[in-house]
Amino acid sequence: MAQSGDPSLRFREEVPSTTGELHRLRGVVEREAVRVGFDPETAFRMSLAVDEACSNIIRHSYRNNPAEQFTVEISVDDDLFIVHLIDHGASYDPSGAGAFDRQAYLNAMRPGGLGLHIIRMVMDDISYETIGEHNHLRLVKRVPGGSL
Repeated sequence: MAQSGDPSLRFREEVPSTTGELHRLRGVVEREAVRVGFDPETAFRMSLAVDEACSNIIRHSYRNNPAEQFTVEISVDDDLFIVHLIDHGASYDPSGAGAFDRQAYLNAMRPGGLGLHIIRMVMDDISYETIGEHNHLRLVKRVPGGSL
């Protein structure tokens, strides 16, 4: 859970790299988002965006290796709700992916491939960087009403 030394940190946990953890994480994101002022529908959408990002870490960064772990942090900084995901697996910078091409997606006729599109639709800002051996994905949503 949150560390007592940082008042903006609301949640921090090392999470096993398994899809079985995703339901619980969605609940944490929804609960924290509602607590800071998001309506339930927006909080639900945010939880789905975080679920997609975590799924990508599990599937692509760690290649479904359940022995791995990644860090999930939720914090509030000024008027920003921030979900920070940290892993040490294979890196992938989502900013290099082009805009979603609906027709190409439909023509491909394959499942998956919507995760990054969902994240971009829901969140206000996405940033990615590799620091040393760790990948840092930061998902940001402006808090409605402006001040906490």
